[in-house]
Amino acid sequence: MPHSEFKRPLGFEGVQTDPEESYRAGYQHGTREMLHFLEAANTPGLDRVKAWINTDLAAWRHDTQAEPTPPKL
Repeated sequence: MPHSEFKRPLGFEGVQTDPEESYRAGYQHGTREMLHFLEAANTPGLDRVKAWINTDLAAWRHDTQAEPTPPKL
């Protein structure tokens, strides 16, 4: 298994070529699904959530040196 470019805990192995990348993509996808729900409910603070997804979360997803935990909202 090739070594991942992403910073992740020691001993973190998986069956995919890069499970960290898959995890981050899934995390971002899940937040977008949450965003669709919040948009339908016209929830207060929606602009803050959108900005977090489109800036901090998107940057974290593609930053190979970032910690494995996602940025806080």
